[in-house]
Amino acid sequence: AGYLIAAHARCTDLYNLDRRRRSMSLAASMQWDLLPPLVMKAEGISVAGLLEPAYDIGGDCFDYALNGAFLDFALIDAMGHGLGAARIAALAIGSYRHDRREGQSLEAMHGNLQDTIAAAYPDSSFATGLLARIELDTGILTWTNAGHLLPLLIRQGRVIGELQCPPTPPWGVGGRRATVATESLEPGDCVMLYTDGVTEARTRDGDFFGIERLMDFVNRHASDSLRPEEMLRQLVGGVREHQGIEDLRDDATTLIVRWDGPVV
Repeated sequence: AGYLIAAHARCTDLYNLDRRRRSMSLAASMQWDLLPPLVMKAEGISVAGLLEPAYDIGGDCFDYALNGAFLDFALIDAMGHGLGAARIAALAIGSYRHDRREGQSLEAMHGNLQDTIAAAYPDSSFATGLLARIELDTGILTWTNAGHLLPLLIRQGRVIGELQCPPTPPWGVGGRRATVATESLEPGDCVMLYTDGVTEARTRDGDFFGIERLMDFVNRHASDSLRPEEMLRQLVGGVREHQGIEDLRDDATTLIVRWDGPVV
């Protein structure tokens, strides 16, 4: 069913319209069109992403690709709102996909993103984000950080900590050569990426959702052995409930990648 939907979605707008709850702005529509399928499952690896759009904003996006022995994935948060943010996001995703398909290293992709955005936007527009790769046979995770929030490592149903990586400045701002961090995953481990629209969602009184509430939410729901895509749906629902208004003030985007061990 998933294959048929993906194939036919290139020939009709009906599937796209069905997953929207109501009309989107041009910027938000452009943003949605950047996204890959929200769920992907293969032997040894699964991916689930979710974008809860602030319907007139645009800027958050994610991407992934399973290429032989590796899974590449990325999360990007472009500066600003509206069409400006959507254009930066589209350029960032285009640069990332081009270099990934050319077989570039994480370090090279990171540097090229910096150069591409800086050249296109001399006004110091920027994007934060993370580029990551998992070696499927070993579970070795490598990643770079361009001024973005740290990923969470989930093991045996608990958040065991944030994955540390010395960041460069955001792409487009300029700065030093990227550091490639490394982590050895265990079978069943999940890596969770998210944007500040999750942690900075706040009540009318200014109470932020925050990192501690995010970790507590993940601990409660990851221990229920929910599928990654269901956990993300519940998380975004929790963010909306915390904020207490229909429309989010900023996009809330999450991406979970689970490594189940080498394929025998």
